[in-house]
Amino acid sequence: MIDLFSKILAQAGEHVSEAEHAEEAGGIGALGLDPLAILAQAVTFLLLFWIIKRFALEKIVNTLEERRKTIDKGVRLGIQMQTEQDRLADTIEQKLQEVRKQSDTILAEANQEAGAIVKQAEATAQTSIDTMLSDARARIEDDVQKAKRELKKDTIDLIAAATEIIIDEKLDAKKDSELIERALEGAKNG
Repeated sequence: MIDLFSKILAQAGEHVSEAEHAEEAGGIGALGLDPLAILAQAVTFLLLFWIIKRFALEKIVNTLEERRKTIDKGVRLGIQMQTEQDRLADTIEQKLQEVRKQSDTILAEANQEAGAIVKQAEATAQTSIDTMLSDARARIEDDVQKAKRELKKDTIDLIAAATEIIIDEKLDAKKDSELIERALEGAKNG
């Protein structure tokens, strides 16, 4: 192949010198163009193109195609990731709404339970207060009755002592009690 290229260049060199003579003559040479030089350049270009195509162009095209595929894959993955991210954001928002509803429900139930506990505690406290008041009233009533009995006894003792002083004689306890009872009954009725 290199031999062919060398022969073409040698012929082109010969034609260049002939072209210089023809240039002087006129025609296409008058324009400064040598048909053989153009032909030699075209052959050199084609040969160079064939070498590049044979050994480098396919690798370059394959590399560019791989890069294009990688970029396309990256773009598809980016779109897919964006879609997944949007879907995940929607899912998270739905879950947050569900959690908010559940927490609102739990808070409402807790408030109701707290209200019920407070009412129950109030009822229990009221019952305890009522029981304590009832017990206190009963004790007071017992104390009043006891005090009345003691007062009555003390009154009887005082009257007995006063009667002894007045009539100057001692009666027995049974007669004292009967006399005093009659006197008290008379005082109540009178």
